Amino acid sequence: MFFRDEGPVPETLRRLARALSQAGLPHVFIGATALKAYGLRRTTEDVDVCMRAADLERFRSELVGSTYLPVQGRSRRFYDPQTQVTIDVLIAGEIAGRREKQAAVRFPDPSESQVIEQIPVPSLARLIELKLVTWRLQDWADVVVLIRANNLDEQFAERLDPVVRLAYLQCYDQKVEEDRYNPEIDDLPAEEPGAGAGPA
Repeated sequence: MFFRDEGPVPETLRRLARALSQAGLPHVFIGATALKAYGLRRTTEDVDVCMRAADLERFRSELVGSTYLPVQGRSRRFYDPQTQVTIDVLIAGEIAGRREKQAAVRFPDPSESQVIEQIPVPSLARLIELKLVTWRLQDWADVVVLIRANNLDEQFAERLDPVVRLAYLQCYDQKVEEDRYNPEIDDLPAEEPGAGAGPA
């Protein structure tokens, strides 16, 4: 159902996007939602959204307790009582990923978003930065797939923060190696990535 945009998670995403827009709360979706916009479908059990700290307070006062409910012990986690899906709110401007390794890449401000299929998501470059600064193998594997799905090249590294350029090039080299040993990968049908996903 997830891959057909059906089920509790896609429903929660649509309900949240509508509620935030109606309340005038700027936001940008990251996580699996953003991956899907750029051609990588990943199953997930929650929805990740970035907003400014002041807008999180408005979200709490205007929507939490009625449309959404808090999760005890997690100040920025909520859930949709209709779908039982959790929503994690990340604060725009806060350091993303592993803070002991970097402080340059931060969660995106809603003003940086671009709308793909009526959902605000980060640019492809910002999404890749967010994936790389976790220094987790699964996130780097996602970058390999994003490189392939969006036909990115080595020069795309120049669009990234210097702190992750080497990591991007390592992912690019991994993509090249995978394609060399598994040439059929390029022959598989791929989901059409979001508009404007390729290098400028």
